[in-house]
Amino acid sequence: MTQSASPDPGEYGSGIPISALRADARDLSKEDFEDRHGSAFLMLTAAELRRPAGPSMTVVNLESDDETSDHTAGLSLLAYPLRRTERSAGHLVTLGRTANNDVVIPDISVSRFHAFVKEAERGGLAIQDAGSTNGTMVNSDSVPSQGHGPPMELKSGDSVRLGQVEFSYLDAHSLLDFLHAHEA
Repeated sequence: MTQSASPDPGEYGSGIPISALRADARDLSKEDFEDRHGSAFLMLTAAELRRPAGPSMTVVNLESDDETSDHTAGLSLLAYPLRRTERSAGHLVTLGRTANNDVVIPDISVSRFHAFVKEAERGGLAIQDAGSTNGTMVNSDSVPSQGHGPPMELKSGDSVRLGQVEFSYLDAHSLLDFLHAHEA
């Protein structure tokens, strides 16, 4: 969870197309990969996030091009590194819809400041809801809001849902294994 400089969030927020990580996964050691990209990621298995036309709906569109380097089973993959940026406040990694978060997810179902991740007592990471409108879940279990229960520890392979957006949580080792197994 080291601090990194990050560009202003674009169409995918702070998500990185998986193809942008392939060369580093092939060429760098695990330690160098973690130094450059982080040690934990939220993987979005949808092709594209779009700002909804109305305030009460979420639109996720699947791309239908023939390129397979960014796709698995017809879905584009985005990695959202869980690491502090120059926008970080203290030891927390913030997740939300607005650009002042470390992890920016531009979806109307995600609150402006939705949740945060911090180091867990036994190592690894734990997630806590920040009083979001649409809640945070890990493996179908509701994550308590700050002040209403402890954060939930994350394990690689966990399903993490922020609002209506569902991610897979992967540590760097699991992401590297995935990238090596799905080389173009």
